[in-house]
Amino acid sequence: MGRVKKVLVLVRRSPLNSVKNAEALRQSVGLTLAENEITVLFIDAGAWLSVPLSPEIIAGGQIGKHIDALIMLQARLRVEGESLDSYGIDRAQVIDGIEIVSEEDVAAEITSADAVIPF
Repeated sequence: MGRVKKVLVLVRRSPLNSVKNAEALRQSVGLTLAENEITVLFIDAGAWLSVPLSPEIIAGGQIGKHIDALIMLQARLRVEGESLDSYGIDRAQVIDGIEIVSEEDVAAEITSADAVIPF
């Protein structure tokens, strides 16, 4: 058995009219199959993924089932609080299982990860 790797998937783009974020979440689910400690971090416009969305309205691919799977698989899902505030996203609407963190926590996550995969 090898060492568990800390892998950070950094989602920073708007979910509107793009499947990139859905692909980031799908790949994050796949990364749980190896010996990885997965953290998905939503920053900037990616913070919109931390609240309920309707994929058919945003034309952004399947989001909810991947978030549910990641929560079930005990991956850490986090959203930067400052990003929520800058986009006027109500913190009370953040999906259960997604932790709101500070920008200092974001910096610590990035620097402590063995691998960072930006989307």
